Amino acid sequence: MTVHTPAPSGTARRPRRLGPLVAGLIVGVVLGAGAVIAMRWPAQQTLYTDKQPGTVAYDDGSAHVIALIRDHSLLEDSFRLYAGRDPSLRYGHFVDVDLPGIADKPVRSTQWTPDGVRVRFGTGHELFVPAASFTGGR
Repeated sequence: MTVHTPAPSGTARRPRRLGPLVAGLIVGVVLGAGAVIAMRWPAQQTLYTDKQPGTVAYDDGSAHVIALIRDHSLLEDSFRLYAGRDPSLRYGHFVDVDLPGIADKPVRSTQWTPDGVRVRFGTGHELFVPAASFTGGR
């Protein structure tokens, strides 16, 4: 016959509960996935770039660039046309462009003139940006 003697009060081993450990693991995975997603959005993508030709000159004497930029976010994509002298496309004149099908058919051609630049989109739309909007420091 085996005799079991009870453990002294306060020293009894309690079974470990896995609930808090599993909950902590789930929270960690969710936070990690959220951090990865947050680091990837918003994102920018340049769909088209064209430089001012040497045959066209503006009063400010700078070389200018036009570009179509896609701003990708968790909720939607938006598009902006940039015109300016900053090749990094950060400082200049921006025009929001909301045309159906622009992602599939961005820019077909650009025409630089002393008055400004005309952009023809693959959707059939055209947009003219006057030189005064992107010259002189913009």
